[in-house]
Amino acid sequence: MDKAIILLNTKFKHLQIEEIERIASDYQIKFQDEVSKADFEKVEIMYGWNKAYTPEDLTKFTQLKWIQAASAGVDYLPKEITQNPQVQITNMSGVHAVPITESVFGYLLATGRQLFTSQMNQATFQWIRPAHESYFSLKEKTLLIYGTGNIGQEIARIGQAFNMKTIGINTNGRSIEYFEESLSMSDSLAAVEKADFIVSTLPATDQTHHYFNIEWFSHLKSTALFVNIGRGQTVDEEAIASALTKGQFAGAYLDVFHTEPLPETSKLWQIDNLLITPHITGHIAHFANETFPIFKQNLESYINTGKLSRNIVAKNKGY
Repeated sequence: MDKAIILLNTKFKHLQIEEIERIASDYQIKFQDEVSKADFEKVEIMYGWNKAYTPEDLTKFTQLKWIQAASAGVDYLPKEITQNPQVQITNMSGVHAVPITESVFGYLLATGRQLFTSQMNQATFQWIRPAHESYFSLKEKTLLIYGTGNIGQEIARIGQAFNMKTIGINTNGRSIEYFEESLSMSDSLAAVEKADFIVSTLPATDQTHHYFNIEWFSHLKSTALFVNIGRGQTVDEEAIASALTKGQFAGAYLDVFHTEPLPETSKLWQIDNLLITPHITGHIAHFANETFPIFKQNLESYINTGKLSRNIVAKNKGY
């Protein structure tokens, strides 16, 4: 009988391949450009995902037991996979926490210290000092964070280092380290109205779709800044475009969108008080070095016990 296949949909270093072969010696290791459609029925473990798989292809993965997503979010996986009780899913939650946090504070610090303005003035050879009232400090400001997982906690930890008040929003208001206060989603609007900075780390689920809508934006104070580094589907893009254009709040930073790349026809490109970044806040130079230990730990557990040990996705929640 042919050996079951571990299908790798992303690149790995040579030494990492050797580690996989050592741990899973009873399996075939194949990359996506080596595997044929006839091999699909022998795939038991998959690392990463290939968006080129067709609905017909999905029916052939009859022996698939585990997908190790190469990302924190798994909303891009088809329902044929996420709703299959035979398939377990693990993600890379946690590896992006530091670079995303640095990006969030990069946005805020560059704005508060008027670095963006200075850069634009430099392009036109202008020595202009922005008015004193245009600057702001992070000290003693209220930082409201939707999502109190690994990323939210790291943002809150650094926020406290800046002497900010940190408030976390999660499903039930449970207390979480680095948050001075925690509230449930249903009780969050009172905090929204007082927050100086709001950061969303929310995943894309049925419950979070367009959570940030025209009614929600109406609760922001005029000086508030909004950051979305979670998932684009959580923000109603028509609503945020309207609210920013009308000056309902001071500005926004969006790294994620409904459609990526963001279409040239999107009105978001033309909004002055919005900074668009191309889904880069979690990027780091040596991503594979950060993610491989999670896969390795899970692979060892799977081979030795038949169970996964880390970053198991709760399918009913979507994260």
